[in-house]
Amino acid sequence: MATERLTERTADITSASPADANLLNTTAGLRSAAAHQGVVLLAGPSVIGGVNVFAFDGVTGRYLGSTNLSAYENIRHWVVAGGALYAGVGVGVNGGEAGKVLRWTGDRTTPFTFTEVADLPTQVADLTEHQGRLYVSTWPKAIVEGSVAPSPVTMVAPADSGTPLAPPPADDPNDLASIWMSPLLAVGAPGLNPEDAGNWTQVWSAAEYEPDPVVRRAYALGGLASFGGRLYWGTMHVPLQATALHVSVYPPRSQAQLQATVQNTQRAFAVFRGQNLGGAHERIETLYGESTLPAFDPTANNGVGAWAPAPTGVTPVYGGSGFGDPFNLYAWKMAVAGGRLYIGTMDFAYISLEGQLPTPPAAGATTPPTFGSDLWAFDAPDRPARAVDTGGFGNPLNQGVRTMIVDGSTLYVGMANPMNLRTDPTPGVPKGGWELIRVSRR
Repeated sequence: MATERLTERTADITSASPADANLLNTTAGLRSAAAHQGVVLLAGPSVIGGVNVFAFDGVTGRYLGSTNLSAYENIRHWVVAGGALYAGVGVGVNGGEAGKVLRWTGDRTTPFTFTEVADLPTQVADLTEHQGRLYVSTWPKAIVEGSVAPSPVTMVAPADSGTPLAPPPADDPNDLASIWMSPLLAVGAPGLNPEDAGNWTQVWSAAEYEPDPVVRRAYALGGLASFGGRLYWGTMHVPLQATALHVSVYPPRSQAQLQATVQNTQRAFAVFRGQNLGGAHERIETLYGESTLPAFDPTANNGVGAWAPAPTGVTPVYGGSGFGDPFNLYAWKMAVAGGRLYIGTMDFAYISLEGQLPTPPAAGATTPPTFGSDLWAFDAPDRPARAVDTGGFGNPLNQGVRTMIVDGSTLYVGMANPMNLRTDPTPGVPKGGWELIRVSRR
């Protein structure tokens, strides 16, 4: 960092052995990283099964080897809590069948030893330490990050059969996007251990906010953080996933019904915070969200069904979903730096609007939509969030703040930017491809 020099280390892996090279070449992406006790771990899902992990010596930079964790299928984030390193993973196809929390028990000599310390019904998205416990956010069963549902024009609306619609299957709250709380880290043996795997508590699920029983099954959760004695978390909404799920449960009987489904299943992210979670004096607040959301009633119109506003049961403390921008779909990552809580978003406006901003702003927007992801900050627990940047840090093709690393009051922000064909070499022209941004307080 002192010399600001970037050195590619790919050859350290590919030249180590054919097995190491094969593992790297079959890694879909190194989406997950951690550093602890002198070891750097890089991990990502394999295209042929399992999770591939690579290790480096954090002091000398020497490559230590690689392995495939065949029991898991997805990995996103790590956290150091109580002096131990933990990672969240998924199990089954694309990680969509269940979740685990792994405790790293390795060292420089044996960098690939782990033990399972949580057995959860859904895959883990993010982790944080809060008041002596580990908390995780999860994704629902069988929803895959990064996938986009078919375009509505491919959802052919069947003819009206005249048969009344049936209610959807009853929710299993364990299958929904949730916040789970670990046992106290200080109870029993230090940290979390295998005997703690079955003792986690679900303290919140999407059913506590979203009134539509089908749409809530497409909710996912993103970043979470401990700030000011409270736990903060936010939702994520993969574009058109809720629409595709709703169409599969309630096939529209006309083009008008299909368009109504598309319109009423879209959600911007909501932000929540909680105190005394799981206790007698638990308090959960919706900081940014809605007091009503569209919900489908399959019994309306003599069994044809109709959408209508339904109460969420909450009154947002500060404002509307997505910080007032309907294209802000993910509260992707949270981090505390310099006494502030930062929230990075995924903004779908550029792709959704095909690079053309609407005039006037989209209906329901409290602020005009912009291209490029946002970074917002809570300067204190009793203040609303303020915008740090709403335009992808000068590049409107930067769709999302996917990850953040804290160094004192400085943030290193990893951007998601899928517009890789935008390669205009002209200086100052927005370009595709991910960027690494340093955000420092003045």
